Amino acid sequence: MTCTRIRHAISARLDGEDPGLPPGDVDAHLQSCVGCREFAASATRLHRTARLAPAPDVPDLTPVILARMGPAADRGEAENSLALRWILVALALVQIGVALPALVLGSDAGAAVHTARHIGSFDVAIAVGFLFAAWRPSRIPGLLPVVAALVACLVGSSLLDVIAGNTRALGEAQHATDFAGLAVLWLLTRNAHVPASNPRAELA
Repeated sequence: MTCTRIRHAISARLDGEDPGLPPGDVDAHLQSCVGCREFAASATRLHRTARLAPAPDVPDLTPVILARMGPAADRGEAENSLALRWILVALALVQIGVALPALVLGSDAGAAVHTARHIGSFDVAIAVGFLFAAWRPSRIPGLLPVVAALVACLVGSSLLDVIAGNTRALGEAQHATDFAGLAVLWLLTRNAHVPASNPRAELA
């Protein structure tokens, strides 16, 4: 039995292949042949090194990827917030325009002058709240419950008056701006985490 056959058998056994020789014959030869024992030890070390080679060093690109994604996401949120705030400003101006006849002239769907002016004052107060929220969106969480309660009372009482025939549905359409303003306030609360230091985050 030549050393060449034994060494082929050793290599095949390390690779999980059929050595072509009985295991006992290979082991018996290794006990008596120093050269084949050295070959077996060297082949085993090489085989282990090849199988357990360290993974290549790959740089961590996570900070770079997040840095590139973050500003784009923040820009989108800031632009969306800015658009909603301008919508809120427009709703506030419409609200003030609708409230002026009642506030100044005391005219509101046949109501008494004193009552009409109270209603006009109420509508102007909501409009001012909308303007303040557009200017300082960070204050919206404290303003939202108050506006929600006021709008709920307005819409609820208007529905009761329309059902009872005390007023026409068209005459109560002016409260649509209140409801729309509440919806915009709620949407703005979802973008409240946009940093106030962003130059586009404040109108002022």
